[in-house]
Amino acid sequence: MEDFTIISYPGSAGASLLSLTEKRSRYMLPFGGRYRVVDFTIRNSTAAGAQRTIIYNNIEDGLADYVEHYGPFRHQKFPAIRVVSRRRSDIQFCYNLIMDANTDYYVIYAGDNPSVIDFTELIARYKKKRGGAVLYTLKLAERESMAHTILVTNQKSLLGVVNAAMEEQRHSPNIFEMIINVMINSGIRRESMKAHYWPVKNIPEYYHVNMEIMKNKDLFGLVFGDRALKGQIKSHGIAFLGPHAKILHSFISDGCRVHGTVQNSIVFPGVEIGERAVVKDSILLPFCRIGAGARVLSTVVDEKTLPVPVTAEDGTTKMPPDFFTIGAHCHVGSESEGMKNNDFPRSIFKSITLIGRDCEIPDASRVGGACYVAPGKGRDYFLKSKYLYDGLSVK
Repeated sequence: MEDFTIISYPGSAGASLLSLTEKRSRYMLPFGGRYRVVDFTIRNSTAAGAQRTIIYNNIEDGLADYVEHYGPFRHQKFPAIRVVSRRRSDIQFCYNLIMDANTDYYVIYAGDNPSVIDFTELIARYKKKRGGAVLYTLKLAERESMAHTILVTNQKSLLGVVNAAMEEQRHSPNIFEMIINVMINSGIRRESMKAHYWPVKNIPEYYHVNMEIMKNKDLFGLVFGDRALKGQIKSHGIAFLGPHAKILHSFISDGCRVHGTVQNSIVFPGVEIGERAVVKDSILLPFCRIGAGARVLSTVVDEKTLPVPVTAEDGTTKMPPDFFTIGAHCHVGSESEGMKNNDFPRSIFKSITLIGRDCEIPDASRVGGACYVAPGKGRDYFLKSKYLYDGLSVK
């Protein structure tokens, strides 16, 4: 166990991912056909043997529970990985986190983007510098970017910045970015390093990064050949393919039930695809259900939350009625190119349609290209109008 703590903090908040990060942090965003982003955060820590890992989150979204039941950590009295969820952070709170960890060195980075980073090599490089702090800018596609950095520092240097900030009563929406910026302004040493780091800013980026991992042999081997990377999305058993199922150039995860055709697509755990349904050039997130005879083209279908018992006034409990995300004989998405959404042109373009979390699109509805249906919406709209034309939204 190495004498360093990894602190992962959320990057700058934004609404450009729409339903994918509405009431859900990017840590909990499904990624890579089998995982959530936090699985990569944990992978980076466990592979490096960090003595402590602190995952800071600014949304209450079930992340702590997800990590608490993560593999071997649930049996330890003092977990190696600690999740801290607070809507607002302050410098005193940050000081307490550092002192509670109390290690010689600290690694601080925005860990809510999927990444595969060799922190063992990074720490070895840092120790050769003998003290102080070093800011490593990540090289993505052969280009350095100050937007994506990793701070490595000893405890003395880190506490020097934190104590000064407490004396000056500094505040910031993102306390960890503030610390990094203070060190940059003070003339911190900089180096660059290559890393597999996939920042996701909009729906087409999310779509294409997922597809790239599936299509690129080297990236596929990097992700799915990594024993330290473990997915925790619940699934029951292996995938089941019906007698008429057809799978072409696609990734099918555990616990799926496929009775139709899936082409050039990614299907996450627990998805159900009905008879004669066609899913093409699409990404189906966990547990969504596609009805018989439906067609889903160039679409990201957000996950369907697993139902929980509902308690009635008389004290009895029952399960809420189940529903299909995309109903029977629906047509969702388009193979036409170049379309963008009228309401969210910076989030949805390249003709990709997004169906939000826990949506219900009734039978025989039609949704065009570059459309958006907000979380939990769809049913009331499509019972009145069976069409949502290209570039339009249901909000």
